[in-house]
Amino acid sequence: MDKKLTIVFLSIVLVSLLFFSLFAVNQNKQPLFSSSYLSVNQTIEQVKDQYESDLLSINGVVGVGISKCENKPCIKVYLENESPNLKNQIPKQLDGFKVDTQVTGAIQAQPQ
Repeated sequence: MDKKLTIVFLSIVLVSLLFFSLFAVNQNKQPLFSSSYLSVNQTIEQVKDQYESDLLSINGVVGVGISKCENKPCIKVYLENESPNLKNQIPKQLDGFKVDTQVTGAIQAQPQ
């Protein structure tokens, strides 16, 4: 019986440590866009390509592109509406590049 209790106790401790480490890592509140592990400078095209699917997975994001912001290249995120909740989900910066938003409304492909 003591051996079983020891195993249960150790299991609980290990699981607790795992959850604690995950909680500590996610303090930035933007886990989808955390890339501090990158040490190589990337081009804006590479950064856009890296995060485009994550950005498009946010309900209300209808497009992602590259633009100029204050005469510097930036990532442009096109939004369906001007909801503050939607805007708060978009990071202000990705890998050193400014992220700007623009409300365009819904975008639909036209038949050819």
